[in-house]
Amino acid sequence: MEIPFTQLPEQSDLYTDYISDFEKVRKYYNVDFSNDDELRSHFAKVSEAINPRRAKLVELLRAQNARLNGSPDYESLLDLLGQENAVCVVTGQQVGLFCGPLYTLFKTISAIKLASELKERFPEFEFVPVFWLEGDDHDLEESNHVHLLNAASEVVRVEAIFSNGESDNLKPLSEIKFDASVEQVFQQIDALLPTTDFKPGLMQILTASYKEGESYTSAFAATMTKVLGRHPILLLDPYDVESKRMLKPVFEKEFQTFPRASEEVIKQSAGLEEEYHVQVKPRVLNLFYIDDGNRRGLEPIGSGFSLRGTKRKLMPEQIRTILESNPEFFSANVVLRPVCQDYLLPTAAYVAGPGELAYFAQLKGVYQHFGVEMPPLFPRGSATILEHRVSKLMEKYQLTVVDAFSDFESIMKKALAAANPENIPGEFEKVTSEVREAMERLDPLITRVDPTLKGSVDATASRMLHHLQHLEEKTTTAYRRKNEQVLQQTKRFQQSIFPNRELQERVLNFTYFYNKYGEEFIELLFRELPGYAKSHNVVTI
Repeated sequence: MEIPFTQLPEQSDLYTDYISDFEKVRKYYNVDFSNDDELRSHFAKVSEAINPRRAKLVELLRAQNARLNGSPDYESLLDLLGQENAVCVVTGQQVGLFCGPLYTLFKTISAIKLASELKERFPEFEFVPVFWLEGDDHDLEESNHVHLLNAASEVVRVEAIFSNGESDNLKPLSEIKFDASVEQVFQQIDALLPTTDFKPGLMQILTASYKEGESYTSAFAATMTKVLGRHPILLLDPYDVESKRMLKPVFEKEFQTFPRASEEVIKQSAGLEEEYHVQVKPRVLNLFYIDDGNRRGLEPIGSGFSLRGTKRKLMPEQIRTILESNPEFFSANVVLRPVCQDYLLPTAAYVAGPGELAYFAQLKGVYQHFGVEMPPLFPRGSATILEHRVSKLMEKYQLTVVDAFSDFESIMKKALAAANPENIPGEFEKVTSEVREAMERLDPLITRVDPTLKGSVDATASRMLHHLQHLEEKTTTAYRRKNEQVLQQTKRFQQSIFPNRELQERVLNFTYFYNKYGEEFIELLFRELPGYAKSHNVVTI
C-alpha cells in the first residue's frame, strides 16, 4: 500500500513539488533525478573528475572500512570503486545511539537498492553505495537517545547519560567515547523489549558495538553494517585525519574567498523564500575549529578569526600553518558539508530526506563556486511499519493508516461507531444537521413576520446547537466508560502508527521491530522499500 506524500502531516511544498513536478523547482537544483540524459551526463562528469584521485580515495576507504565496517563483503565494493567508470550512490546521517530513528535505516537501504537500479538503467557505469558517517557534528542532544514502544504502546525515551560529564558537549561526536555507564542503556533496553527468539542476537550486536571505549561513530558504523547483513555498503568517516587532508583545498578556498559562499546561499535563498521555507542560514565563514577537543565556530574579526565562546583569536598566518600541518582541526558546517562530501566522492546520486532536500535547494551557487558538481537528489524511502496486531485493530474498527494522523477525538468517534451498531456519534451528526436545516427553514418565515426577531432566531439556533454539542460530549464520555477497550485499543493504534504525533519513521528505533522479527524485518524492508520514493509506503509485517 502507498500513500501520497500530500496526505502525510507536515510535508513541505518544496518536497512534494520536487517529487511530482520537478520543473517547478528546477532552478534550485542541478540535475533532474528523473531525466536519464541529464543523469548520464552527470555520471560521466563525476567519474572523470575523480579519476586523478581515485586510487587515493580507494586507499582511504579501504583503511576506514577495515576499522569500521562490520560487513564481510565490503571488499568487493572497494574493488568496484577502483574501476574508472565507477561512481557512488551516497547517503548519510549524523551518527547516533543505535543508529537513531528508523529513517536512517530506510535511507541506507534506499542507497543500496538505488545503486542496483541505476546499474540496470546505466550498464556503462558501476554504482557503489556509500554512507557518510556524520561524526564531525557536536549535537549530542540529537544523538544520545532512542524511542521505543513499551507493552502498552507508550513511547519511551532511552538516553545515554555519561558519567564522565559529556552532557554539555562541544566535542565532535567522533570524539565522544562510551564509558561504563552505557550499561544503564542496555538495562533499560532489556527491560523494555519483550523476550523473543531474536532478542539475544540483537543484544549481542548492540553490546558488541556500543561498549566502553567506542565512539558514537565506530559504534554506529558497526551496528549499521551488522544489521544490514548480506547487503554491504561502504562507509566514509569525514572526521578521519586522512579525510581532512584530502579536504584541505576546500578549506583553503573557504578561507581565501569568504564570504562568497555565504553570499551565494543568501542569493539563492532570496528567490527560494518567496515560494518555500528556507532551511539553513549561513555564517560569514562556514568552518569550525577544533579547540582543545571542542568544536567552535570561526568568526572573522579585524584581521583575524575569533573562536566563538572564547577570547582566543587566530591570525591568517596561523590558519595557513595549521591547514598545512593539521587540517583535521577544521570542520565544515551545514553549508560546506555537502560540498566536502561531493568533493571527496564521485557522487552519482545523493539519497536525501525532506530536510536535506530543502537545504540543498540553497546550495547551487556554493557548488558552482567550489567547482564541484551538485548531485541529483533522490528522495529516500519513506515508510510506516504496520504490524499484524495493528492491522487487526484497523479491520475491527474500520480505520485506515491515514486516520492515525487525525486528532484522537476523530479516531475515537470512528472506532466507536464501528464498535457499536447504534452509532451514537453518527446519530448526533444527523440530528445536528436536521436542527440546522429546520432553523434555516424557519428563519425566513419568522423574519417576514417580524424582522426584529432575526437575532432571536440566530440565538435560539446557536443555543440549541450548543446544548446538542454539550449533550454529545456527555454521551460520548459515558460511551467511553462503556467502551474502555475501544479507547485503549484506539490509543495503541494511533501510537503504533503516529507515535508522539509524528511519523513513525522519525521517532521509533529499529530495535523495536528487529527484536520481534529478526533479520526477516531487514529483508522485508529490502523487498518493500524503493530505491527512491514517489510516495509513502505502508509495509505490513
